[in-house]
Amino acid sequence: MAKALAAVLESPRKFQFREFPIPEIGDDDAILKVEAGGLCGTDYEQYLGGMAGWGGGMPIIPGHEIMGWIERIGPDAAKRWNVKEGDRVAIDPIVPCGQCAHCGVGAFTRCESDIGYGLYQGTRVAPSLWGGYATHVYLHPRAMVHKLPSNIPADVMTLVNPLSNSIRWVYEVGGVGIGSTVVIEGPGQRGLLAVAVAKKAGAENIIVTGTAADSSRLDLARELGATTTIDIHKDDPVARVTELTNGALADIVLDVSAGAVSPVVQGIDMVKRGGRVVLAGLKGENKLNDFPVDKVVLREIELRGVVSGSWQSTEMAISMIEENTQLAAVCTHTFALEDVTDAVRTLGREISDGTDPVHITLTGRA
Repeated sequence: MAKALAAVLESPRKFQFREFPIPEIGDDDAILKVEAGGLCGTDYEQYLGGMAGWGGGMPIIPGHEIMGWIERIGPDAAKRWNVKEGDRVAIDPIVPCGQCAHCGVGAFTRCESDIGYGLYQGTRVAPSLWGGYATHVYLHPRAMVHKLPSNIPADVMTLVNPLSNSIRWVYEVGGVGIGSTVVIEGPGQRGLLAVAVAKKAGAENIIVTGTAADSSRLDLARELGATTTIDIHKDDPVARVTELTNGALADIVLDVSAGAVSPVVQGIDMVKRGGRVVLAGLKGENKLNDFPVDKVVLREIELRGVVSGSWQSTEMAISMIEENTQLAAVCTHTFALEDVTDAVRTLGREISDGTDPVHITLTGRA
């Protein structure tokens, strides 16, 4: 039986390469040969052990931003997904159950089954190949599969998942549109892509906040369409947003910062009465004990947590990648699968080659 090679996160900070049998398929599932995958901040949090109490735990094959080629597929799956062997595809991280109340209304990101890729199931769950840090991935019958163009470089194409997130968070949930003022807290991968989305949606003012360590990312934010960037180590972000908007404040604040809880409080002070604060940045064990509840109530501020993209936002992301050549600037590093530890540590800024990491691509092995 053919074998797949995978980087298994056995415990915090410890990858081990293991082989797994590539399973036989039936009429309604498939095998994906991994071409490449993207890394995001959740990958680093998972590497550190911060996700151990959620999802699949350990041992697990990480990697939820997955793309590749259909290697084998059953006839029912081919018809359902409208793909064939050899097609290039991306898969959504979440596998909806199709039966819970949330799936019933199309809210797959809230599916109660918690089945999916990279984060949800460990290697003890057959057939083990549930993550993109591998040469092959098993495609569950209910996986959501998107056909990709063949002429886009792999590193740019791996932006599909994070860009779909940003489209949902900024446009579908955030409601950014023509003339909006939006503040994006955190110039990481998804924050920078959110800038491009806000610009495409017609936002008039796009303000991005970051730290002194984010100077090159803030430069990139301006290239992608930010009208103003704020170094929070130099300026009070609330005062600066108040000044920039002549006291009108922001229509939408998107927090995509990692770990820090102060941006949540600042976001509430930056948004106008009746505005919306969208929370997408994971904070790990950091708690927010001085949350200003009265401000939220008295100013009728809407708070919304978001975790992933939607089917529609993924399809929109594919189209946006095809038409926007600027997005390639977000792709800063590419590593081979065998260098996965260096890839994740680079993402976490533990090691550096002189270029600040934004979007990291992990390529599969031939």
